[in-house]
Amino acid sequence: MTRLLLVTILISLLLNIIDCRYAEWEEIKPYCGARPNPQCCISRDDDCFMPYYDSRCYCDKFCFRGIDNHDCCPDHDAVCGGESPQPPPTRPPPPPPEIRSCYDSATGRQYQLGQSFLQDCNLCRCITLGYQTTLSCEEDLCVNSPDLLSYVNNQQPYLGWKASTYDKFNGVKVKDALKHYLGTIQDRSLRNMVDNAPDDPNDYYRMEDVHAFDSRTHPNYAGKILGIRDQGKCGISWALSTVDVASDRLSLVQNIKQRNEPLSVQNVLSCTDNEAKDGCDGGRVAYAWGFIKDRGVVTEGCYPYESGTTGNITECKFHLSDSDLQNIAQHRKLSNIRCPSRGNGDHFNFGPAYRVRDEPLSIKYEIHFRGPVQATMRVTPEFFLYKSGVYRCGGSSYDHQNPRYANLAAYHSIRLLGWGTSIDPRTQQQESYWIAANSWGTGWGENGYFHIHFGECEIEETVIATYGKSTDVFKRKNKRQ
Repeated sequence: MTRLLLVTILISLLLNIIDCRYAEWEEIKPYCGARPNPQCCISRDDDCFMPYYDSRCYCDKFCFRGIDNHDCCPDHDAVCGGESPQPPPTRPPPPPPEIRSCYDSATGRQYQLGQSFLQDCNLCRCITLGYQTTLSCEEDLCVNSPDLLSYVNNQQPYLGWKASTYDKFNGVKVKDALKHYLGTIQDRSLRNMVDNAPDDPNDYYRMEDVHAFDSRTHPNYAGKILGIRDQGKCGISWALSTVDVASDRLSLVQNIKQRNEPLSVQNVLSCTDNEAKDGCDGGRVAYAWGFIKDRGVVTEGCYPYESGTTGNITECKFHLSDSDLQNIAQHRKLSNIRCPSRGNGDHFNFGPAYRVRDEPLSIKYEIHFRGPVQATMRVTPEFFLYKSGVYRCGGSSYDHQNPRYANLAAYHSIRLLGWGTSIDPRTQQQESYWIAANSWGTGWGENGYFHIHFGECEIEETVIATYGKSTDVFKRKNKRQ
């Protein structure tokens, strides 16, 4: 009996010596780890238990109150970390509110996601970028550029001309203006055309002493020179300048007091062969002159201009039969001609065009004795902003400061009507300029006209004209049916 008592006492002492809440030989089974979420409970929670033999063990914070005073499950420390368990999540926190708009600091306006708007000539759109919204804008150069306008006008004492913005160019990119407001495809082969010598060499040399001439006001020409037309947003200067020069020449050789109705540019545009043109993106001067020589042209009233409004070139509505073409070639009167407008109209054809030598005396002689001529010039972005003065291609220095403008150029055909002189603001010396008629309406430049220095912008390299007669004038009145 005494021996049994001693054994019992020794076992009890051994159990107290082992500083462990559980006997080290006890296998630790998953208790807290087997609980459904939450496995551990915050503070005291009498329902946070697991069956433990014939009793319970707990997985809450309150279960451990001391090494000799606890009722924690054996895996409590491993599962609950011995720290206060987090409260069970009720529902995930709501996401931050989604930003559905973009702010434009330039205008102070707010734009909804997906909304687009024009900033000058560039399209901007409110888009998402990652978790943020941002304005994504094109970065093309605009015709009505405030920077370019400021540059030209600040340099006006040096350049000699003033600039202005125009409503017709609002929202227009430079690259589109060069394509749709000009329209002459450069053709170096024109320089190989036969030029026309002066009728009288003495008159030719006399031009050195003629310092000013304006066909619009000269007694022999006044009232017979066509005014300013507007090609609209269609690159047709190759055809419009051709028919306008032909129209001027026709009025002069007919020796009438008032000019005829303008010739139809739509007739040339729609009825020339496709290789002559690239829709409203431009065409070739040589084809326009060849067309009015071989096929003739009707009046504006007979075949009205529409491409400047529609932005495209429609199929030809005026057709000539083989016999008509033979009659034209043999200078005979045409028959059975109907105008697309079903109105009254005249039909004209011309002799071959010729090149005027690329030097001022020849061009002056041609204008003075024969009438306005066609010239093709190289246009850079600042030309669209011309308002007044004597234009000089001033883009080169601006290009140097703004490389994005470099190589932005295209060709444009206009009419030269005369010339004059002024004082060069840079040298204070007398300078000569051409009087030119543009085709952008009377709201541009000096009521549609502009002055340009001799020799500027390749203005004298390709000058073309026609006599305005090689056949009789064919007229046929077409009554409405």
